[in-house]
Amino acid sequence: MIDTHAHFNSKDLKNLRDEIIRVNNINHLNKVINIGLDYETSKEAIEISEREPKFYATIGIHPLHNGNIEDLLKLRITDKVVAIGEIGLDTDGDFLLQRERFIKQIELANFLELPIIIHSKNSNERVLKIFKYVYPLYGFVFHCFQPDIDIAKEIVKLGGYLSFATPITRVNAKKSLEVIKLTPIENILIELDYPYMSMNPINDGKQVFNRIKELKGYSHENLESQLDENAKRLFRKL
Repeated sequence: MIDTHAHFNSKDLKNLRDEIIRVNNINHLNKVINIGLDYETSKEAIEISEREPKFYATIGIHPLHNGNIEDLLKLRITDKVVAIGEIGLDTDGDFLLQRERFIKQIELANFLELPIIIHSKNSNERVLKIFKYVYPLYGFVFHCFQPDIDIAKEIVKLGGYLSFATPITRVNAKKSLEVIKLTPIENILIELDYPYMSMNPINDGKQVFNRIKELKGYSHENLESQLDENAKRLFRKL
């Protein structure tokens, strides 16, 4: 399986090396996309990807983090840098600054011919409005998608992806489950957002996977193959 969104960096994990070793020992997890949140975490994600075969990297400045977009161009854009992200909009912070950064990073993704990974906290409609002015030409995914059936349909119509994490395993996840039921399997990705939304990648990953399997009526092998195919279709460097 491919975990399409995780945060393995020294800012978030006190025992980063031990956590990487743990991931390397999970046989069924063969690729991890390690997400940048600012210049330093993006730089570290690249460095980890160069040392660790399972790990790939993204670069980007999160809407609630500080940084200059120009600094991202100073990074080594290796073959293991698979996307620009996580970028997007959040209801906290300066919206106009977030919007400006988001647009610049979509333009950067188009220049580098990479997809984008979107952080959208209660901002799905605003994100789609920005797409009318500057569109991610190489694909996009709404990470840890906040459930909205109408927005989900629009994302699918645009050829985008919805990524789901541990929130779909909660008892109050009825709206998310409806979105999964209605979304074509070809537009679904799986993630853990470790360590923010998951502290146990093995058990939590199995729960997220099994919930999607139940909802879509797939066998284990077919669902695993389909989700990996989806990830490789969006993140072409995997």
